[in-house]
Amino acid sequence: MNGDLKTPQIGPPHGGNATTAGGGGPQAVGFVRTRVSGSHAPRHAVEVQRHALSLGYQYVYTVRPPQDAPDPIGYALGIAAGLNVAAIVVYDLAQVDDQPARVCEDFDLETVCPATTWAKVARPAPAEAGAP
Repeated sequence: MNGDLKTPQIGPPHGGNATTAGGGGPQAVGFVRTRVSGSHAPRHAVEVQRHALSLGYQYVYTVRPPQDAPDPIGYALGIAAGLNVAAIVVYDLAQVDDQPARVCEDFDLETVCPATTWAKVARPAPAEAGAP
């Protein structure tokens, strides 16, 4: 492996099973930025996972971007898109630089504090072929 490549820091908090939610509900990833959470990052990761499970999501991963990621939010969005999840769960809006709209272009955004759902933007259905 090339030493210049950065390994994404993804995985459930404390090494748990990635599908700990059981059932077949919609899937979600957590997103925790150490630069934002600081020393509270481990607690935030646990609370994010707990919140997702309490909302009925199948919890897939906790995304922790590398410290030097030029766009940590874009990093998380890329992983979430690759996993085809329905939602991204964060501790608070500071994790997404107080820009919920950026996440909601493609995903629901759930915050732990305050407990709020930011719904994915509804897009109009594509016009059917031959429709005026």
